[in-house]
Amino acid sequence: MVESTSEAEIAHAATREAEAFAALHDLNADCIRAFVERDAGWYREHLAADFVCTLADGRRIDRTEFLRRADEGHGVTDVTYDEVDVRPLGDVALVHGVTHYRRDGAPASTRYTDVWQLCGGRWQAVAAQLTRVAGP
Repeated sequence: MVESTSEAEIAHAATREAEAFAALHDLNADCIRAFVERDAGWYREHLAADFVCTLADGRRIDRTEFLRRADEGHGVTDVTYDEVDVRPLGDVALVHGVTHYRRDGAPASTRYTDVWQLCGGRWQAVAAQLTRVAGP
């Protein structure tokens, strides 16, 4: 016998996805803000204990190193972001985007993918991948 999905179940799933979509957009904006403001405290609260980040040069760092770098700052100014694509996939989500900034006066951009997991009712970042975007 094939079970059918009720309209209530479909509506509940759609509501959950919409809530995740909104929450992840907010988290992405806060993550960029924390980057600009060197707010390592925000990252301490939102990174999973086993968080890993692959930097644009291919090196992989853990949560401790990421927090150290966040606290020191990144030496960039005029940070903006766009091309944000939030993809909730149940209790996991991908957030893609591009940051634009100036480093040593020169414009640069980095494409990022953040992986978030819903743990105990709140989203935590579990991984990030950064890729330099070639200039024009």
